[in-house]
This record gives sequence, structure tokens and C-alpha cells, in this order.
Amino acid sequence: MALYRYNARDRENRKYKGVKEAGSEAELVKALLEDGLYCCSLKNEERTASMKHFTVPLKLLPPLCSQVSSMLAAGVPQAEILKTACKTAANREMKALLGELEEKVHKGQTLFEAMESMHGCFPKLLVYMVQTGETSGTLDHILEKMSSYYEKEVEMEGKVRTAMIYPFILLLASIGASVFLLTTVLPQFADILEEYELPAITRFMMKAGAYLQDNWLLYVCFLPLLLLFMMALFAVPWLRLRRDQMILYIPVISGLMKTIYTSRFASAFSVLYGSGTGILECMDITGHVMGNTWIEKKLIEAAVGLQKGESLSQALSRQRIFHPVFLSMVAAAEESGHLEAVLKQSGIYYEKAAEQSAVRMVTLLEPCMILIMAAVVGSIVLSIMLPVFSMYTAML
Repeated sequence: MALYRYNARDRENRKYKGVKEAGSEAELVKALLEDGLYCCSLKNEERTASMKHFTVPLKLLPPLCSQVSSMLAAGVPQAEILKTACKTAANREMKALLGELEEKVHKGQTLFEAMESMHGCFPKLLVYMVQTGETSGTLDHILEKMSSYYEKEVEMEGKVRTAMIYPFILLLASIGASVFLLTTVLPQFADILEEYELPAITRFMMKAGAYLQDNWLLYVCFLPLLLLFMMALFAVPWLRLRRDQMILYIPVISGLMKTIYTSRFASAFSVLYGSGTGILECMDITGHVMGNTWIEKKLIEAAVGLQKGESLSQALSRQRIFHPVFLSMVAAAEESGHLEAVLKQSGIYYEKAAEQSAVRMVTLLEPCMILIMAAVVGSIVLSIMLPVFSMYTAML
């Protein structure tokens, strides 16, 4: 089966655009005729590997949910909504995805059935909430709630990324400056200074520079290996599991990451629980949206505890993945019967706490990285200047 993009008209000369799978161009034309459409033009758009595994980017979910929610509230049919969304899609992959979704809905599938058949293109949480909305007849309100949820996720992700980028840039700048001074600047002084008694720091820096120059091919080969290892940390399941576990114990970022995951769990769980979802299903779906395979594994273990009769707070406490204060709040909420409200407020509280932690981390890391950069570069400059001053003094 191939993917075709077509332009067609109906008997009243109204224009239609879309994406449709067919075994051949002739089959596509025949299928369109059966739908009362006359094909004007078509283009074969074979799905690339990236399209087969395409997942809707997080940043595109808030406007998509908001657009569909608003049009549903206005009484627009789902197929027309998806056609409009397809026309205004941000990129080629989204256009193809929404076009296929519109086609499935047009054929009689519910929006939930169509999204579920897309095999992971949409987040599991969103797919389940769409099913809940269709069952309860409140799909527009559910999607409005999901739009707010994903807006917060996008905002949080952006702030954390910003907090991480600046220290990383400083680190790269420090390494680049050090390599340049050791391999380019320092060797120019070697011939001039070799007749003099050199300080220990200068001898050390010269040996370091010579080693880098003599073994540059080794480092060039090391970089692709490092890149492959970084890719494996995301692609190989057991390596990804260990990476996600380690994130929760690295001194500098563990507190921030635990706060982010606590906020994410509270927000997602409250949305699901508030829509009438069973607590075990809440645990299963929330695990998939955490973005951490280790926490997902721990939530599965917590679900086993729930099946054995433990309360939510007891099951989560045994896993030691969330803040103790949050677990105390969950325990109190279970006793008072206000679990949804407490989880929603907890999500908001820990979201703000995560923002403050990110700012605080940058505030601490920035001067530390600058000091380290100054110390490294300053040591290299000092190793050059000390013998120069000694030589100048000897000439006087």
C-alpha cells in the first residue's frame, strides 16, 4: 500500500484535499469515485521511516487540542475539524497524520478508534482521555483540559532545557579554549623557553599539549564512539533504564528531576482520576507519560501493591521516587476523600517548585562553571607567562 495526496471535486464542484492509502493510482481513483469524488490530481507520498514512527511533538499538542475543543464546542463535525486542522498543520508529517485521521473518522470510526489505530503517534494519555470524553459526551471540555495540561508540560520542558544549555555551553567553551591554548599557543613558546629552567606547571602543560598533538587521531575516533554511546543510552532498553535511574541520584540535578516527575505524576493522575478513570488504569497510563522508564517500572510495582489492597500513598511510599511531603499530602487526601483536588494543587505547587529549582540551579552552576573555566584557562596562561617573566628578569 502506498500513500497518496490527492485533489478532488464532487458533483457540485466543491474542492477536496486529503491523504489516502491505496495499492495503486487506479485503486485510489476508484475509491474516490465510490465516495462521490472525482480525482483532479494525485501525488505518491510513500511514508518514510520517520513517518512510520512519527510521534506528535509535545509543542504541537496544546494548539491542536485547543483548536479541536473550540470547534467541537461550536458544533462542527469531527471530520470537518480534522480537515481544517490538516490544512493548518505545522509540517508535512502532521498534515499526513491528520489527513489519515480525518479519513478514518470520515469512514465511521470514532476519534478514539482512529487515534488508537495510529500506533503510538499520539500520547497514550491523550488517546485515553479522548475515549473518556466521547463516552461521557464531554469531549470538548476534556480536550480543553488537555490543552492546559500540555501547555504546562511545554513550558516546563522549555525552562528545564534553558537551565541546562548555558552550563553546557560554558563547558564546551572551556574545553575548546584549553585545547586551543595547549596545542596552538603553548608550542610556539617551546623553542624559545627550552633553554631555561621551566616551572613544574609549564612542563606539565607542555607535556599535555604534546600528548594531545601526538594522539589527535585517537580523540577524533573517540568522538563517534561517544556519540554512539549517547545514542545507545536512548535506544537500548536496559541502558535507558539505568540512565533514567541514575538521573534520580546525580547530586546536582536529582532534586530538580524528582520535583519535575512529582509535578508530572500529580497533574496527569489528577486529570485521569477526575474523569472517572479507575486507580489502576490511572497508574498504568500515568507511567507512560512520565518520560522516565525507571519511574514507569516503579509505578508498575506500585500498581501491584494497590492490587494487594494497599492505599495509593502506601504503594508509592515503598518506591521512593517522589517527595515525602507529596506522599503525606496524598495520604491526607485519601483520608479526607479529596484526592483529585489535592493532586491538582500538588501538580501546580511542584510545577512552580521545579521552576524555582531550575533557576536556583542555573544561579549556582553559572559562577561555578565560570570559576572552573577561569581556573583551567588561567593555569595554561600562567604556565606561559611564568617562564617569560623569568626570562625577562634574567635579561635585566
